[in-house]
Amino acid sequence: MSKNLVIVESPAKARTISRYLGDDYEVVASVGHVRDLPSKKMSVDIENDFRPEYEIMPGKKAIIQNLKKLAKNAEIIYLATDPDREGEAISWHIMEAISTNKQTKRVIFHEITEDGIKKAFKEPTSLNMELVNAQQARRVLDRVVGYQLSPLLWKKFTSGFKLGLSAGRVQSVALKLIVEREREISSFVPREYWNISAVLKKTQPLNTPEFTAKISGTKKYDKSGAEKIENALSSSSLKVNKVSSKTSKSRPPAPFTTSTMQQEASRSLRFQVSRTMRVAQQLYEGLPIGSDGETGLITYMRTDSTNLSNIAIEEMSAFIVERFGNNYIGSGTRPRRKKAAVAAQEAHEAVRPTSILRTPEQLKPYLSTEQMSLYTLIWKRSLASRMADAKNKITTINILATESSNNTYSLTCSGSEPEFDGYTVLYNTIDKVNEEEIDDDIDEMDDDVDYINKLPNLSEGDLLDLIKVNNEQKFTRPNPRYTQATFVRTLEESGIGRPSTYASIMSTLEGRNYCSLENGKYKAEPLGEAIVDQLNPYFPNIMDVQFTAKMESNLDEIANGKKEWISVLREFYDPYRKMFIEAESSMPKITVQRITGESCPECESPLAEKIGRNGKFIACTAFPDCRFSKPFIIKTGAVCPMCSGDILQRQGGKRRTVFYGCSNYPNCDFSMRQKPLPVKCPECSGVLIESAKNTGTCVNCKYKGQIPNEKAKDTGVVV
Repeated sequence: MSKNLVIVESPAKARTISRYLGDDYEVVASVGHVRDLPSKKMSVDIENDFRPEYEIMPGKKAIIQNLKKLAKNAEIIYLATDPDREGEAISWHIMEAISTNKQTKRVIFHEITEDGIKKAFKEPTSLNMELVNAQQARRVLDRVVGYQLSPLLWKKFTSGFKLGLSAGRVQSVALKLIVEREREISSFVPREYWNISAVLKKTQPLNTPEFTAKISGTKKYDKSGAEKIENALSSSSLKVNKVSSKTSKSRPPAPFTTSTMQQEASRSLRFQVSRTMRVAQQLYEGLPIGSDGETGLITYMRTDSTNLSNIAIEEMSAFIVERFGNNYIGSGTRPRRKKAAVAAQEAHEAVRPTSILRTPEQLKPYLSTEQMSLYTLIWKRSLASRMADAKNKITTINILATESSNNTYSLTCSGSEPEFDGYTVLYNTIDKVNEEEIDDDIDEMDDDVDYINKLPNLSEGDLLDLIKVNNEQKFTRPNPRYTQATFVRTLEESGIGRPSTYASIMSTLEGRNYCSLENGKYKAEPLGEAIVDQLNPYFPNIMDVQFTAKMESNLDEIANGKKEWISVLREFYDPYRKMFIEAESSMPKITVQRITGESCPECESPLAEKIGRNGKFIACTAFPDCRFSKPFIIKTGAVCPMCSGDILQRQGGKRRTVFYGCSNYPNCDFSMRQKPLPVKCPECSGVLIESAKNTGTCVNCKYKGQIPNEKAKDTGVVV
């Protein structure tokens, strides 16, 4: 008896879906893509309307043969790949590869649940060739650019770089962002300024708690100006001039999109973007949940939408009423984000649990630690988005300081008292916001408001005593290096790539030694800077953020049927080809190396820091005549707490992530991710890491305070 054939991408997805369809369906997996452009040649016929020359991928011939056999005996073939351009393209490639005349239907679902699957199979559609062509256009564009630019770099970088270098339409402009930020930091000249605040208390009664007020206004004072105000305040009478209060509302964050999920998982869970997407894929495709069997736990994780279905909203509302009460139900309406992503693609729904009734507590016995962590984050964020605003009473005090000469200075302070916790009873965002990573979906906080401590009870006319004046020396700082979270946000806002591609972009940049992760932040490496300098003058369009964003918009228009994909490719390629020809003849050859100041022990030529496919190393500049080399190691000046060996900076793994380990490895396996300071903890002699400017935190006893001595720089390269 013939069965209906259902084709999906992964075995896990196949197992979950087969549970809901019954014996009339046979569900099989293609195990991802089955056809692609061959890697050994460009495989794009540019003169013949960019015709791609696809072939069956290595290891997929047996899968295709099996699909052909099953299709021959099937009544109907259902294509159930993911609901996006890539999923549509996989379905098209499968049908092209198996070459069947059987009736074919496309089914689209955004959650792998019994209701979601059965509904999709009741409402099948056909392949959307506009989505397929948009994906083909992206693949052809990336192949043409990468296949020509990468060999160009091999020619222009001398000795030892051919196997490790690559360039691409999206990765190169993403690299440029990191390099520009690094140079902005390097060229930044700090400017001194002084923060002035006064510690005050009510004159009466005597036991009133102290509080701190700041000089009003945004003016930054130099040292002499700060000392002048300090002297003035010391001889002034102070009283409360005005007291005002208002209720401030903090709206809950929207449910996750792909991008905001990646950012929050990076901040809260310290997950790499690739790890977030891998775990989310597992939660989407289905996991064994006790007697329920394999069940999809979240909706499709590649989406730019913050919408929720009516069924999900009703379920969440009922859950909130039961768990927290009627007053915790929110409106769910939110203002537009302050800075929306360029050319966002509105998908079906946000990333949410397939059922809010599957609480993290219930699923804990069935999920791994990382699955549990990400599911809990998605579950809380989704539920919080339907909850009421948090309300705080903000009290602002204006204080007047009057000198004997009647000169006056104004000081202000603000404090907050919680009135209603709202969504923060479940998902507290206030303590997550810092100066480097502010989620666009969270209202920015007032820097002058203390959200933890309330002010003492003060009234207009109250006299105040000055306890002391704090004159704190500060220096202006450049924009910080990108974390993975802030880099994802910047890529999205700039329209570079799509959230589903961010993990591969970052993996490529790290794996090629173009940048490294130090203390969780991207640091541009000399090789990355050199590549940007080589490409920037000759390919201004490829290295331009706005041009790259416009190309993403063109791909969106192909998917929406508003543009024809061949014409978009032609419009890009003709000017690009002229630039490539110019670069091929005019781009200079360079060698990326940094002289260390040491001499080669074999030929006395200078030694230099170089980069190969396995990372940095020290080698003789007389190569190939002299082949002396040694490992690249940086001494941090810190001492191992386990064996008193030197703590060295190292790189490890495919992503070349920077970490810090003991010089006595493998006899001592001490290691850490954050960079240690070259001074010991003053309380326990443990390892200190920098937690803020001139402030250190001990990894052993959790001491936090001023760094005992002036922080030394890296001591340099050692064997």
